[in-house]
Amino acid sequence: MAAARGTAKVLQKLEKSVGDGNYYDAHQMYRTVANRYVKAQNYKDAIDLLHSGSLLLLKHKQAGSGTDLALYLVEVYNLNKVPVTEESRDRIFDLADLMDGENSQRRTFLQNAISWSSSNSEYNNGDPLLQHYVGLLFWREKDYGQAEAHLLVGTQESAEALGYVLFEWSELEPSHDKGAYLLRGVLQELAMRNLRDANVVFRTFVERLPANYLSSEQKTPQGSQKMATIQTFKSSLLNLTQMLLLACETGNPAVFKQISAKYKPVLAIDENFGALMTTIGELFFGIRAPKQANMLADLMSSLFSGPPAPSSRPALGSGGAQPPQPAIEEMD
Repeated sequence: MAAARGTAKVLQKLEKSVGDGNYYDAHQMYRTVANRYVKAQNYKDAIDLLHSGSLLLLKHKQAGSGTDLALYLVEVYNLNKVPVTEESRDRIFDLADLMDGENSQRRTFLQNAISWSSSNSEYNNGDPLLQHYVGLLFWREKDYGQAEAHLLVGTQESAEALGYVLFEWSELEPSHDKGAYLLRGVLQELAMRNLRDANVVFRTFVERLPANYLSSEQKTPQGSQKMATIQTFKSSLLNLTQMLLLACETGNPAVFKQISAKYKPVLAIDENFGALMTTIGELFFGIRAPKQANMLADLMSSLFSGPPAPSSRPALGSGGAQPPQPAIEEMD
C-alpha cells in the first residue's frame, strides 16, 4: 500500500512538472525513477510510470521525449516477458495513436512492439491485432508498401483492408496493369496457405475495377467445384489470379501445371512471383520443388520486413526505370 502511495505521489509530481512546461527535467526524472523500479525488478510500477509519462509528454507535443519513454516501455515488456494481452497491447495502441508520421522514432517503436509480441505470444510474425493496427495506420498515411507487409500477417479483417490497399496502390500508376498489384497480394496470401484471405483480397479488389478491364466473354472453368460461369478480364494478370484461386480449390496438380505453363511469361514480370508459385505448388498441389536452402524463409523475410526495394519490384510502379508493362488484352 505504501509503495502504491509512493508511486502515485511521484506521478503527481511529474505530471505537475510537465504541466509547468519543464519537459526536459520531467523526462529525465521519468527515466531515473523508471530505472530505479527496473533495478528493483518492480516492473509493474515501471510500466505504469513509463506509459503515463509517455502519454503525457506526447499529448504536450514532446515527440522525442515521449517516444523515448515508449521505447523504454517496450524494453521493460521484454525484460519482464510481459505476455500479449488486451491491456499490454492497448498501451502500445495508446502511445502509437499520439505519434504522427513525422516522428522519426515511431517506426522503431512499432517494430520493437511487434518483435516483443512475437516473442511473447503464439504468433511468430507478431500479434495479429497489432499487425492489423499497424497496417491500417500505414494505409491511412498512404504508405502502401508498409501497409501491405503488416496486413498480410494481420487478422481475418486484414484481408479486406489489403484488397483496398492494393487497389489504391494500383491507382498511382494508371498506365500499368492493375492486375500486377492484385496478383502480388494473392500470391503472398496463398504462399502462407491463406486461401480464404486470398479470395477476399481478390473480391475486394475486383469489385473496384473500371469497366475497361472486364471482358464480354464468360467461361465455365474445367475441374472447378464451382461450376458457375465466371467473369473474365482483358488483363492476363487478372485472369491468371482468378484461375489460380479456382485451381487451389480443386487441388488438381495438372491444372496448376497448365496454368503455370500458360502464364509463365506473365509471371516473369516480378522476380518473386516464380518463387511464390513454387511454394503454392507444394502447399496446395503436393508438387515437390527442387531443394533450395531457405528459399521460403528468405522470401517471407523480404515480405515481412517491408516493401521490397524498387529494383526488385519494377512491375509494381515503385519508381525508377520501368520495363514494358503487360498489355491489357483478351485471354486466350
